[in-house]
Amino acid sequence: MAQNILITGATGFIGRSLCRHLRLKGYAVRPVVRRKAEQDNPADPSIVVIDDINADTLWSSVLQDMDVVIHLAACTAVPARSSGLSDDLFRTNVAGTLALARQAADAGVKRFIFLSSAKVGGEETRPGHVLTEDDPANPQDAYASSKYQAETDLHELADETGLEVTIIRPPLVYGLGGRGHVAAMINCINRGVPLPLGSIRNQRSLIGMDNLVDFIALCLAHPAAAHETFLVSDDKDLSTPELLRLTAEAMGRSVRLVSLPTSFLKLGAQLLGRPHLAQKLCGNFQVDSSKARQLLGWQPPLSVAEGIKRSVAEPPAFSPDAFRAGVLRFFDICLAGIGLVLAFPIMGIIALLGLFDTGAPLFCQERVGREKKPFVLLKFRTMRRDAPSVASHLADGMAITGFGRFLRKSKLDELPQLWNVLTGDMSLVGPRPCLFSQEELIEARERLGVYAIRPGITGLAQINNIDMSTPELLAETDARMIRELTVSRYFCFILQTVIGRGVGDRIR
Repeated sequence: MAQNILITGATGFIGRSLCRHLRLKGYAVRPVVRRKAEQDNPADPSIVVIDDINADTLWSSVLQDMDVVIHLAACTAVPARSSGLSDDLFRTNVAGTLALARQAADAGVKRFIFLSSAKVGGEETRPGHVLTEDDPANPQDAYASSKYQAETDLHELADETGLEVTIIRPPLVYGLGGRGHVAAMINCINRGVPLPLGSIRNQRSLIGMDNLVDFIALCLAHPAAAHETFLVSDDKDLSTPELLRLTAEAMGRSVRLVSLPTSFLKLGAQLLGRPHLAQKLCGNFQVDSSKARQLLGWQPPLSVAEGIKRSVAEPPAFSPDAFRAGVLRFFDICLAGIGLVLAFPIMGIIALLGLFDTGAPLFCQERVGREKKPFVLLKFRTMRRDAPSVASHLADGMAITGFGRFLRKSKLDELPQLWNVLTGDMSLVGPRPCLFSQEELIEARERLGVYAIRPGITGLAQINNIDMSTPELLAETDARMIRELTVSRYFCFILQTVIGRGVGDRIR
């Protein structure tokens, strides 16, 4: 039985759960992290800090006495939906993976478990067809292509060195603290937002976090797992409405489903510039996990209903003074509602002009919200549709359209965020929401308790031209604003923003 386990990506969504699970089972875990402060217990002497994973990363000292390597770390940033590999994806997901595996083989590591993705087989399956490990690869974006290329290189390395390679291809993984559209659904159910998804009749495979880490643990020492590729999923596939109803039931709430033709949903996603969102919500994606069950004798320890219950059973979170928060929330709702009504004609005109400017006037992007929960921020699009999804201070100014430049200067691009305020994802006043890729800013804000409140459209940093290019200063300014925020300061920040003070995040 393997005893010493090296886990890369140990602070990620899956990594944290896997480290806890294996330690409870008696394994000696050596977590690899990018920053020691990110780990649950930064004083743990077993933690290894590796700033970057690429072809030149040296692993020899880290791999000493290791029996198994579980490689979870990956670059997920895709600048545009393309099957071609970007430099970052190739450097980390392909070259970095192969370098780690080769050095693991040289160090005498017996088994290398690689977490790939079911997306290697495609983005959608035909009704009545399930994806198997024997189906030809069909990656549709750069991330899936990088995973498939890494798989191919690992197979060649295994033939060359004898390293036991096990590849796991999970579909969508859900669990406590997860992101993506499952987390967005939970937020909508929690707020009672009507969802136009009642008419969808699809089937999609999912896997809960507890089931996935249980399968990974099984692969550590099972002799039949060597040199195999596995698709794994829960015991039952679900339609989108079934997933919503199970989630609502687990939360003790009801879900408000409205039936709209799927053609309307696809058109709406196209106008939002997110056609693949409709595919994820409306399309089929089923995987066949019978190989894992038959070859390894694996059975998911939790049913899909039990897994969903665990994914929504969050502990109570800290919040600032309840009375002050309630008063400010009241003003948020009133002002955002009035603002949307008054600005509706202007927003209609901007949307029409934006349709001619970029073809997709609305821009949707996942940001870090209150208590570090993800939400989808809405803005009017100001850049070309193929512009990389990065923080504003890292964006290329040449990607801004002429009309977009006007919207940014006049701050009219922020108007759709009034809807984010109305639904409770944001406040009119609060720290500006960042991307999940802005790890330095997230770490600084978390250390100072900034995530105790909702992110905002404007605030102290915004009116003083402090942007995300200086993460420590921004986090300190946000924390100061939270400490000193009163009703009068709330209205003061809004007024100063309306009259034009502050310019927001700079474009390089």
